[in-house]
Amino acid sequence: MRGYGLVVAVLVSGALLLFGLAEWAAMPLLTDPLPAMRAAGAAAAFLGLGLLTADVVLPVPASVVMVAHGALFGLVPGAAASMLGGVSATLVGFALGRRGRGIVERVTTPAARARADRLFTRWGPWAVVSTRAVPVLAETVAVLAGTSPMRWSVAICAGAAGTAVPALVYAAAGAGANSGGSMLVAVGLAIGFSGLLVVTGGRLRRPSRRSPFRVGCDSPSVRRRRR
Repeated sequence: MRGYGLVVAVLVSGALLLFGLAEWAAMPLLTDPLPAMRAAGAAAAFLGLGLLTADVVLPVPASVVMVAHGALFGLVPGAAASMLGGVSATLVGFALGRRGRGIVERVTTPAARARADRLFTRWGPWAVVSTRAVPVLAETVAVLAGTSPMRWSVAICAGAAGTAVPALVYAAAGAGANSGGSMLVAVGLAIGFSGLLVVTGGRLRRPSRRSPFRVGCDSPSVRRRRR
C-alpha cells in the first residue's frame, strides 16, 4: 500500500501548500469571501456555489462560505446552496480521481489496488460522509474514491449525506448572530458530526451485501427502472 500512501501524501501536501500560499498572498476571495459575496448581489449564490466547488483544487474556506450563505439567504435556502456546493465538490474530486486512475496504476501494484478496492467497496461511502466537514481530508477522500470502483450514484448520495448537517449548522450560524463565537460553535459541531460518524460507522456498516447508500441510490430496483 506504499503507492497509495504516496498518493495521499501528494494530495494532502498539495492542499496544505495551496492553503499556505493563499494565506501568504492574502487573497480576499480565498481568505474572507463574505464581502465579495455581499457585493455580488443576486449572483452571490452562484459565487458561493463556484467557490465551494472549486474547494477541491483551491484553498477556499468552505465553512466561511457556508456561513455567508446563511447570512445572505437565510437558514433553509443558505443550507440548500451549501449542500449543492458540497455535493458538487465531491463530484469534482471524484471525477479527478477517475481521470487519475492511470497514475495510480503506475505507482501501485495489482495486489495493493485489489486490497484498496475491497476497502473502498466496504468503507468508501462512510469515508466520504465522515470527512465532508473536514478540510483537506474531504478533498483527498473524494479523489481517492474516484480511483475506486465506487459508482457515481453512491458518491452523490455520500456527498449529500456528509454535507447536509454541516450545511445546516453553518447556515444557522450565519442566519443568527453571525459572531465569532457562533462560528466557532458551528465549526465544533460540524467536526463533532464527522467524529460521531467515524465512531459509529463501524457498527452501522456491518459486512453485508446491502449498503445503506445503495438502497435508493443504486439499488437493483432503481437499475431496473433505469433500463
